Amino acid sequence: MSFVGSYSHSLDAKKRVFIPAKYREELGEVFYITRKFDTYLSIYTEDDWNIYLEKIEKLPESIGAEIQDFILGGAQKCSLDSNGRIIIEDRLLKHAMINKNVVFVGAGKQIRVWAEELWCEREEKRDFEKMRQTLAEYGL
Repeated sequence: MSFVGSYSHSLDAKKRVFIPAKYREELGEVFYITRKFDTYLSIYTEDDWNIYLEKIEKLPESIGAEIQDFILGGAQKCSLDSNGRIIIEDRLLKHAMINKNVVFVGAGKQIRVWAEELWCEREEKRDFEKMRQTLAEYGL
């Protein structure tokens, strides 16, 4: 399974947002959304979340505790309502600076959730030459 594509939606007054139809079936009944170190959120299927957790739990306590507090402490367990929406908690919205418009970006094993304004800025500032060089270094 691989999430691809990007889709825009808006939060409603109750902070609900539609999960793009193309992603719903792959996400399954239960999935997780959490903050990341950049200004976006990540959505994982339950299986991929469990794999991610196993890796985080292998970190030494001296460095792993802070990472666990940030990622796991900021996580939200989700399931879709009958209309294909979720409510994103305030602390997650604040971290990602999401006020109204949201862009869901397929990123392989995860879906990244960006504030539309930040996503547009990111798109405008892409360093294509750097990306070409990186891909070439890895034989892609």
